[in-house]
Amino acid sequence: METSCKLSFHGASGNSCPHSLLCVEAPCSTTNDGKASAPDADAVESTESNNQLVDTVIYASSGVINFATSHTTTSNNCITSVAKTLITRTLDHSSAPLPSIEGNNDAAAAAAASTKRVLARGEAIEDAAASRSVTALAWFAANGTAAATGADATPSLKEAPPSSSNNHLVVLISEGNFNFTQTANQKNALQLLADLSLPYTTIDGMDPDQREKRNELFDISGIRGNYPQFFLCKGQEYEFLGNYEWLESCNLDELQKSISVMESSNQEEAVADKEEQTNDGKSDSSTSFGIVSAFSDGTVTLWNWKNTDLGWVEHVLIGHDPDPAKRAKHHVDQDGLDGDNLQESIADISAVSLGSNTTLVATASSKGIILHLSNIASQQQEDVYSRQISHHAAASVHFVETSKNECYLFAGSASPLHNKVWVYTIPHYSGKEMASSSNSSSAWVTLPVLTVCDPKCQGSLLGHQDWITCFAWLDNLNVDSNGEDREEALLASSGHDAKIRLWKFATRASSSSEVVEVIDNEDLTTIEGEDEVDEAIIDDLEEEEGEARLMVYHSGSSTAVSLEALLLGHEEPVTSLTWRKRKNINEKPCLLSSSMDRTILLWMDDEDVWAPVSRVGSAGGILGGSIGASLMGFVDARFSPNCNRIVGHGYGGSIHLWTQEELAQLEAMETDEEKQEEDEEDELLNARWVADPCVTGHFRSVEDMAWDPEGEYLLTTSTDQTTRLWAEVMVGPSECRWVEVGRPQVHGYDMTSIACVGGTDATSDDGVPRHRFISGADEKVLRVFDAPVSTLRLLSSLKQSRLVSYSDDNNTPNEDSASWRVERAFLPSLGLSNKATADQEQESSKFSGPTNDDEFAESLDTLDRKHVDFTLPSERDLGVTTLWPETRKLFGHESELVCLDAYRAPLGSDEPSLVASSCKARNDVASAAIRLWNAKEGKCVGILKGGHRSTVSTMSFSRDGKYLASSGKDRRICIWKKVEGDSLSSDESTSGYELAAAADSAHKRIVWSVHFCPSMPNIIASGSRDGFVKVWKVCETSDEGPQLKELLKFEPSTKGGKKSEPVTTVAFAEGLPDDIIQYGILGIGTESGRIEVWAVPISDDSASKEPTLLHAIAANDSHFDTVKKLSWRPMAATNNVESGAALQFTLASCSQDSGVRIYNISISI
Repeated sequence: METSCKLSFHGASGNSCPHSLLCVEAPCSTTNDGKASAPDADAVESTESNNQLVDTVIYASSGVINFATSHTTTSNNCITSVAKTLITRTLDHSSAPLPSIEGNNDAAAAAAASTKRVLARGEAIEDAAASRSVTALAWFAANGTAAATGADATPSLKEAPPSSSNNHLVVLISEGNFNFTQTANQKNALQLLADLSLPYTTIDGMDPDQREKRNELFDISGIRGNYPQFFLCKGQEYEFLGNYEWLESCNLDELQKSISVMESSNQEEAVADKEEQTNDGKSDSSTSFGIVSAFSDGTVTLWNWKNTDLGWVEHVLIGHDPDPAKRAKHHVDQDGLDGDNLQESIADISAVSLGSNTTLVATASSKGIILHLSNIASQQQEDVYSRQISHHAAASVHFVETSKNECYLFAGSASPLHNKVWVYTIPHYSGKEMASSSNSSSAWVTLPVLTVCDPKCQGSLLGHQDWITCFAWLDNLNVDSNGEDREEALLASSGHDAKIRLWKFATRASSSSEVVEVIDNEDLTTIEGEDEVDEAIIDDLEEEEGEARLMVYHSGSSTAVSLEALLLGHEEPVTSLTWRKRKNINEKPCLLSSSMDRTILLWMDDEDVWAPVSRVGSAGGILGGSIGASLMGFVDARFSPNCNRIVGHGYGGSIHLWTQEELAQLEAMETDEEKQEEDEEDELLNARWVADPCVTGHFRSVEDMAWDPEGEYLLTTSTDQTTRLWAEVMVGPSECRWVEVGRPQVHGYDMTSIACVGGTDATSDDGVPRHRFISGADEKVLRVFDAPVSTLRLLSSLKQSRLVSYSDDNNTPNEDSASWRVERAFLPSLGLSNKATADQEQESSKFSGPTNDDEFAESLDTLDRKHVDFTLPSERDLGVTTLWPETRKLFGHESELVCLDAYRAPLGSDEPSLVASSCKARNDVASAAIRLWNAKEGKCVGILKGGHRSTVSTMSFSRDGKYLASSGKDRRICIWKKVEGDSLSSDESTSGYELAAAADSAHKRIVWSVHFCPSMPNIIASGSRDGFVKVWKVCETSDEGPQLKELLKFEPSTKGGKKSEPVTTVAFAEGLPDDIIQYGILGIGTESGRIEVWAVPISDDSASKEPTLLHAIAANDSHFDTVKKLSWRPMAATNNVESGAALQFTLASCSQDSGVRIYNISISI
């Protein structure tokens, strides 16, 4: 058998801490194991599409980095979901020591000590350190790649250089040019070259380091002070082509052909150089962008995007790397870096690329600020240089690359009083530039092609009265310089004081006679004369004096820093800041801010007064209720790469999205041509932001899951006290995305178990009605829920849209029209039970405000058969209007519930559908009993005693209901057999089942999971903490009764470096054809998060055969924590399968890492 597996969906909420959200342009179709994605059966992608960059939302959920992309459905719902993830390999060894560090043995010894569990932030998630979560993410771009967006998204005029510098086009520009005509000309010229895909390099006449080259080009052209100018570089010689007028008048086709000929020549030379390097044992490892991630235990990893063949490649900067071949060589300054500081939870991280293989990373924690320089010389050689530049607690760091061969590093303090914005400059030079520089004595790291100098603390900015948690940088401001050679930029800073400060950085050239003095005061705890009163009135003092707060000195220039504006509007801590990417230098700046006050504001300067022009957010939810039903605020927000969407990260982990609606006032534009050039700021002032469906998921351990009997939807339950409903939504002619479309239960106790008990026929009055489930929590009560009409209507719309997309007119979705169902439910204040809506105004409306429930609950009768319109619920609707009414409570257990399983009786059968439940046995054998419930009547019909002596942790009914298997902490597997002729009544003394067989010490450790094979109801599989999977057969004998016989046992193939890998869940697939009934398809989940699919021999004539591993899901597609349950989607058996045809399966998994994953598995016979 040949097996392929594709991750279809990963549902998990993001971490509830700032700095873990990115909105970038990233590769769209690459698998996570470093290989190119296999083409789908319905859509074959070319190599060019694999390299295509698409708008991507990247966020962290526990230890996973999620990539979410958007698709528009046929009903105009913009669906954003996760179909690709990255998981660090360092999670394989959670408590392993750090590798030895050169230059500081004390640091290495301290790092090898016990791992500390320190929270990342004061308001960050409480479980971060315990589960080794990702606490911060940062995106960096190399070689001028304009892929990032957010705080530093202002487009650069420089494009990526051509593949070789021998023959290429050179454009002389001026980024500080205040001649509006020349600025517009050079923008148009670069845009034209980009549209024609012509490679070129730029020389900035305003860059002090490039002025010598600028003057050389001026001498060649004979034209000074005019931009842009175009030159043809041939080796070391330059030929002047002309200015902007030349570009307008030249033959673009001929120009494109000539440049293409030069580029072909360059590529041939590059190939030759690459072959020469390969022969020398070297490899090309250049990259265009990457991600750095920080963890709650101090681990720092870097993901580089190489190319389509390699995909994302991980490099471990700080932390234990389980792969010895990939471990970096670490260097620490002799000044000292305490090893404990490398294991401190990281609050923020930032990175800047200094070259194709060199990245500078800064981290902030309660122990201070640490710099890491990563240099990847080859795939086998990586060096990491680390040094600590501050020992004061820091809450944020932010890198800004300038054009002066240096970068800014801004850091925000986290002190009770006197918080500051520290300003550092870090010069860096190429080899030739460093040789001619006077700073050679201050080199920190010297590489063959790059030298990084010692960081310089230029001073600090006072004003903030609480922690400083976020920064945003905007350069290339359009200012009137009055002929002065000057550049201006804005730095926005904010934090827990809810005030946003805008700092103006005005840079001008300085003469060599000026004295440059840099005060290194980063180790000063206070400044003389500084007290709490001075900090409160410092803004007023500056207005009176009109002086700069800080002077920053560079090589050949100086920067004056002053307070530009103070923005007041938020009521709670501000968690993120980001500037909107400007289309041109004349466009007014727009600042986006998020806060814990549940709002996201857009700020603009209107006649020298900064004020909010738009507001998005949500005040919905039940105040004081569970976090699953209320929004606690936003911890991050970003603009999309094209700036037409806002992405907000809620404290509960959900990713909120708003799209700017097109309101261009077309009628007025047609009558007045001047309005066709309406400024971008006017569009923002009149813009309307429309909410799209959120990216949602559980934010704590997902304990259990259950499929609808027909596989229409999936129910999951978690310790985040919610039950969630996932369904497929069509996003294309043959593509579906799984989306959370309901939240049936928002509880006050941690959820532990769930079982679907409804039948497969929605219209039958016999048996249990469809769309019913029973859930258990850390309480003694079982709760029964029935779907409301509004949920059924939405599910029917989703199903009909799938049928329309697949052009299946013979299938018509059945809508449950039972009159006893209510329209919807609500949760009373301080209540635990969902109530059905009454005729009068409901209490939920007092808290939730208006919802769009009426929109997505339209009658199915009004929908066009060929065009199905529906609106998916928003995050606010999910927690309030998609609740299912609680119809019954089941009492009887004496302690908290542990597990559930259900048997659904066949349609038309006289047998009742049953639910088995167990609870925690607290040193009491009697409480280890199993209770059986009549699913329709909600009555206990039996108590199974005498089988176990401790907690029953797993149960499974056979498909025909003849057997019930149970096991748990006592390592005993019990087989309960249905008593023939004994009807199950409401009399608890008549259980209907009796203990028929048992295997004492079936495993050496606790048995976590048992599951009956659907195709052969006497075959059962078990998984245990001892690391073995066993397959058993219930043998019926006339003399001794049923016996449990062990057929085989085996271990998972992936052990993660352990002696044995505990098996936490097993599950047989259904729907196999009769001609391969001798095998069972078994899914296995382990404690380390890995998932495997095996073919297990189960027939008598195949007893001598060994189990076969069909597929081991790749690490990046698996969970990183314990797999709690696997469940195969129900499907009809395919008896007539042609030779060579593939069986299609859907496997769902849930884990302790808060994730729900769905896989599409294809097995070729």
